[in-house]
Amino acid sequence: MIDQIRAELLKIRSTRTTLALLVGLLVLATAVTVLTGLLTKTGDLEAASDQRDLLGIGGFASLFALLAGLLVVTSEFRFGTIRPTLLFTPRRWCVIGAKLAASMLTGVALAAVTKAIVLAIGFAILEARGIPVALGGGGTTGLALRVLADAALWGGIGVGAAAIIRNQVASVIVVLAWLFVAESVLFGLVPSVGRFTPGRASDSVNGSSDDHLLPPVAGAAVLVGWVAVLVAAGVAVTARRDVD
Repeated sequence: MIDQIRAELLKIRSTRTTLALLVGLLVLATAVTVLTGLLTKTGDLEAASDQRDLLGIGGFASLFALLAGLLVVTSEFRFGTIRPTLLFTPRRWCVIGAKLAASMLTGVALAAVTKAIVLAIGFAILEARGIPVALGGGGTTGLALRVLADAALWGGIGVGAAAIIRNQVASVIVVLAWLFVAESVLFGLVPSVGRFTPGRASDSVNGSSDDHLLPPVAGAAVLVGWVAVLVAAGVAVTARRDVD
């Protein structure tokens, strides 16, 4: 299993898609942090909650971890490399498990790099504008750990969803439509149900202040549950489905 995980990590590291995701993530996070830090009024950056919002922009990593998880599975089906993968490792659950571990580690790596840059830029902007840092070291560390855990879990969600919907374009469209449209509608209409969706659970993990959201620990548990259910379904579907 360890060798299989190493092989999956090598695949992720050696593809241009991963580099494109990393560059896109860093550009987006940097631009939003700079614009938010410079354009927000001084009074709106003095409270700890305001600074948490500024320094929490690294949460973009979760979306890119999701895409990485989707692509690590669907790319193999798209380009036909899944055939030698399954010939080398006939136990399909092992293949999905290795992709799960590799994608979660990739999510952590993406979040770590992004969070480091966001924190550096955010604190530099606060210092340059003469705004005292209200968010203590413990708050900063907790914020970073939340982002890392959230990104890892979204990498797992991507793998599970892609194992069920193995077409690359279809999986990306379905997942993003669910995340940005269906979840928003459900949460807006029935928040008591919508808060259990992955996106809203992620918001609670990252410390969103919406009263309808779950507590952070409960949100993390919900995300873990989504990963478990989707990956289990993905393994079942992959085991039953023929490879073209």
